[in-house]
Amino acid sequence: MSRFLLIILMSLSVTLPQVSTVLAQENRISIRGSNLEIPRFVTLKKGLVNMRTGPGKKYPIIWQYQRRHLPMKVIGEFDVWRKVVDHEGITGWMHVSTLSVKRMALIADTTVKIHASDDPESRVRAVAEQGVLVELETCTGGWCKVSTDDISGWVRRPAIWGLLEGESFGQP
Repeated sequence: MSRFLLIILMSLSVTLPQVSTVLAQENRISIRGSNLEIPRFVTLKKGLVNMRTGPGKKYPIIWQYQRRHLPMKVIGEFDVWRKVVDHEGITGWMHVSTLSVKRMALIADTTVKIHASDDPESRVRAVAEQGVLVELETCTGGWCKVSTDDISGWVRRPAIWGLLEGESFGQP
């Protein structure tokens, strides 16, 4: 058994540095992952998701999230595990089955005006408080079109958490 383990460790030491070197040059941390861009944003698929200290169920749970659609920033991958960071900077690992590609954002400022258009002089449709989740529809330039069940409108990009710097998507 120990001889078998030694052979496996020796083979990993031969292959993993090659993989790590290539991915480090591309600014990615991924070993047999999805091959999607890193970093990127995802959301919690379920209302109860565990964050672990490492990529596997044997690692201790360090946090339990109880908020569906909360955005998480993926910063690494290992097989079916994603290393993520939340809006408070807490870092850990989550299983890919608990994550979704749905784009959501968290209102980061104390209060944020939701405008009728991407113009600060446009009519204010609503005011959202810190911690409110909004769906991201479009982000271009300094504005993002967001929506909830009740309202749709535009917010300034710095007022939300759930976007990469300079990231644009959707139709204005």
